[in-house]
Amino acid sequence: MRIAWFTHRYFPCVGGSENYGRAMVRRFVEAGHEADVYTTDAHDLWYFTDPKRRKVDAPRQSRVDGARVDRIPVRHFPFQRYVGKLVSFAPHWPTRCCTASYMPILPGLDKVRGEYDAVFAVAFPYTIFSYAALRTARASGAPLVLTPFLHLATPGDPVNRRYTQAHQIRLLAEADVVVVPTEREALVIQGWGIARDRILTMGMAVEHEEVTGGDPARFRRRFSVVEGSQVIGHLATLDPNKGSVDLVLAVARLNETRPDSPVQLVMSGASSPQFEQFLAEYPGGIPNWLLVTGPITTEERADFFAAIDLFAMPSRTDSYGIVFLEAWANGVPVVAADAGGVPEVVHHEQNGLLVPFGDVEGLKQALARVLDVPEYARELGEAGRNGIARGYTWDDRFRTLLARTEAAIAQRRRRRRAG
Repeated sequence: MRIAWFTHRYFPCVGGSENYGRAMVRRFVEAGHEADVYTTDAHDLWYFTDPKRRKVDAPRQSRVDGARVDRIPVRHFPFQRYVGKLVSFAPHWPTRCCTASYMPILPGLDKVRGEYDAVFAVAFPYTIFSYAALRTARASGAPLVLTPFLHLATPGDPVNRRYTQAHQIRLLAEADVVVVPTEREALVIQGWGIARDRILTMGMAVEHEEVTGGDPARFRRRFSVVEGSQVIGHLATLDPNKGSVDLVLAVARLNETRPDSPVQLVMSGASSPQFEQFLAEYPGGIPNWLLVTGPITTEERADFFAAIDLFAMPSRTDSYGIVFLEAWANGVPVVAADAGGVPEVVHHEQNGLLVPFGDVEGLKQALARVLDVPEYARELGEAGRNGIARGYTWDDRFRTLLARTEAAIAQRRRRRRAG
C-alpha cells in the first residue's frame, strides 16, 4: 500500500495531531507500506502568517521514521491576514477551504498527485490540507480518510464556531472515513448528515516507553526548580485557549495562601503571541515560582512528567488530550477543563478533576485539593494509570485504522468495477 498524509506540522513538531500523525505513519512504514507526508516548514503555528516566527530547521525533503517528508515552504505576503479574512467570505467553497486570516499560503499543495491507495489528512480548522488531500485522493481514485480533531468547546463558544462552518462540514461529507476520538464528536458529525457507518470513533493513545522512566532530578536541575517544592506541570501550546493564562492566575492565587512554600508552575511548549503579551504585562514581572521552559524534546517529556506532582491543562481547545494519557502513564494526577472532548477522557473525581473553562477560582481550588491531600493525588494518578494500562497503545490504534482503511480501499475498488 502507498499512502499520502497531509498535515499542518510534522515531527520534530509535537502536539496532539502531530503525535497522532507520526505514530500512524511510522506504523504504516513498519508494516511494509510506503508513506509520503506533505506538511509545512512551520515550527510554530504563527509562522503561517508571520515570517518572524520559528520555522523547522530541516531540508525541504527528508526521511522521518522511513517516511518521505515534503515540507512545503510557507509563503508570506504583506497584509495577508487581512486579505485572507476578506477572501474567506467568498461563496466558492474551495476558496473558503484554503483561505482564512490564520491559513498558510502554500502554492502547489493542491497539485500533489501520485498513485496512492489511501490519502489521509488531519486537523481543522486548517482545511487547506484536507482540501488538498481531497484533490489528491480523487485524482488517484483512493479513499479519503479525515481526522478533523474538532475543538468543539461548548455550544456558542467562538472556538466552537471556528470548527463548525459549512465548508468544513462539506469536506467531511466528501470523506470516505471520518476518524474522531470521542463519541461526542461522532454525534455532532452524525448530526450534520454524515452517515454513521462512515465515522470511526477511535480514542487516542500514548507511546508509553517514550514518556515514562524519566529522571526528575535531571529536569529540576536543568530548569532550576526549587528543591523540595511541589510542582504543577503544563505541557501545551501556551495560549489563553489552552487555559495557560487561567492556570498562571490560579497558581498566583494559590501561592498567596502559602507564601513560605510556593508551588512551582512549570510551563513547557511554544508560546502564542497572546501568552507572550500576557507575561510581558504581568504585574511586577514574571514571578519566581513560574518557569517557562519553551518547547521540550521528545526525550525530555519523560523527565518532565517524572518531575511534576500534578498535571494541569484547563483547555477549551482539545478534542481529546493525549497529554493526559502521558501524565497517567506516570501515575500523575490531572486537572482539566470541562470542555471539548476532554470530559470523555478525564472523568471528574475518578481519574482527575474537571472545572469549567475560565473559572480561575474553581481551578485554584481544584489544584489545592489535589496538592494538599497526597493520598487523594495518588488515588487519582493510579486510577488514570490503571485506566490506560490496556488498549491505549498506538499499535492498537493502528490496527483499527489499518483495518478501516483496507475496507475503504476495497469498497472503492468494488465501486469502480461496478461502474
